[in-house]
Amino acid sequence: MRFIKFATSITLSLWCIAGNAQDIDPEIVIANPNATFIAQQRALPSAEVIAAGDVLYQVNCRLCHGPDLRGGDGGGPNLLRSGVVLNDVAGEVIGEVVSEGVGRMPAFGNLNLEDIAAVAGYIHSVVATSERQGSTPPVDYDLDILVGDVTAGERYFNQECVSCHSVTGDLQGISSRITDPYALQDTWVAGGQGRRSGRGGAQTTATVILATGEQVSGRLLRYDDFFISLRTAQGAYRSFTRRGDTPGIELDDPLTRHKELWAELTDGTIHDVTAYLETLK
Repeated sequence: MRFIKFATSITLSLWCIAGNAQDIDPEIVIANPNATFIAQQRALPSAEVIAAGDVLYQVNCRLCHGPDLRGGDGGGPNLLRSGVVLNDVAGEVIGEVVSEGVGRMPAFGNLNLEDIAAVAGYIHSVVATSERQGSTPPVDYDLDILVGDVTAGERYFNQECVSCHSVTGDLQGISSRITDPYALQDTWVAGGQGRRSGRGGAQTTATVILATGEQVSGRLLRYDDFFISLRTAQGAYRSFTRRGDTPGIELDDPLTRHKELWAELTDGTIHDVTAYLETLK
């Protein structure tokens, strides 16, 4: 009788484990136990998966996170020290951020689960080349990205971009001014505004509406769940504590459309437009 109960208990336990298998975190497979840190110890996906992830990363992630994962002109965080990357095994943690977005990072609906797993595999493969945890990996940046269709890029530009940009105006001779194709691609995707773009770039302005009806406007310096600060046209620094929807805030971000595009652009479109802009000497 005891044996029957014991066997039944085992059967039920195994059934529960199998029934909840999708909720179990993926297991890290240790391939190099003598390595100095976990990113080097873990088994990586196949070379084909990593190569696919490399291509997707260069198109979708490089602008904000940089070619060596340390952060790019788009202002993304350093992935070498990111808790998201360190806690990820096979894209399950990275995937949540990519699919849903977080903070200023939009959701990337153009990437499916297979794409996300490939990007995660590529990121882990780069981190694994570091000499020590968090150090800069040796990354080869010499990839040819001028593989798009110039005609398709021109067609997209005429449909989506001409309301704000002109090939005889702000974009005249852009490929002569920005000779690195990667920098050219990063610049147009970001709307010409990187974190190192200087004072001449597009700037977000804000108007704070106080309970008294007073309005304070200026260049946005900081904006989060707790504070908003700005610099007025007279040069005065003003900072306000936020409590829910108080005070009222109106933002004017000239790059809103570009930020919306981050979640809409496909790899092909990015390559096509870059190829077209490269012809604007």
